[in-house]
Amino acid sequence: IFGCAGGLQGEAGLIQGALADFMLVDSNLIALKPKSIGFAESAALPLVTITAWEGLFDRAYIKKEDHILIHGGAGGVGHIAIQLARHHGARVATTVSSEGKAKIARELGAEDIIFYPKEKVKDYTQRLTKGKGFDVVFDTIGADNLDKSLDAAKVSGQVISIIGSNKHDLTPMHKKGLSLHLVFMLLPMLTGKGRAHHGLVLNNIANWIDEGAVKPIIHEERFGFDQVNEAHSLFATNKHVGKIILENK
Repeated sequence: IFGCAGGLQGEAGLIQGALADFMLVDSNLIALKPKSIGFAESAALPLVTITAWEGLFDRAYIKKEDHILIHGGAGGVGHIAIQLARHHGARVATTVSSEGKAKIARELGAEDIIFYPKEKVKDYTQRLTKGKGFDVVFDTIGADNLDKSLDAAKVSGQVISIIGSNKHDLTPMHKKGLSLHLVFMLLPMLTGKGRAHHGLVLNNIANWIDEGAVKPIIHEERFGFDQVNEAHSLFATNKHVGKIILENK
């Protein structure tokens, strides 16, 4: 099985399980893991795939003809969002910081690559959408990048954000009539409401992985449970590519 099912406390009470050998979980929050990949790869999927799924399908209801911009295409949520959107038939543009990350994004299905340190929003929206803007913008970065996401969206377009802890001037939203969707995939665990949907999403993801439509990117270095501090330190540097895995060896 695989799932994101423990290690926090909310309205529904304490859900134990962070860094545990064994844990008791709500069966609604889990699904049978993909048959074509191992447990380590499966462990990397639940949080990022559910987040990407909720943003693209449950909130924005993306369509096949949509042109979608995904900020942070080589990141945890971003690399999954590229694959889900492409599998659905949408055209994907993504922002990256290096040629190495651009290569990863292209391999995952992104057709339009934006090197954000070098190209401004107005320039790449002109280049890729003739100035119209993107149908959907998925912001996995947050902070000031949300302002760029609002600028990059078309009139009456949609913006998805998974990081909401900041203050922003929403005037650009009003001028364009934008819809803003905030995704927080931990809510079913915290509140106890809507948990069965997580299991359904994971079941769909498992099928797509076994069909070859989606794959996780895993950081090349693996860590044991006795290397938790090293794993967290690597994560804090933000220099890694792929999901960081802890294995109970």
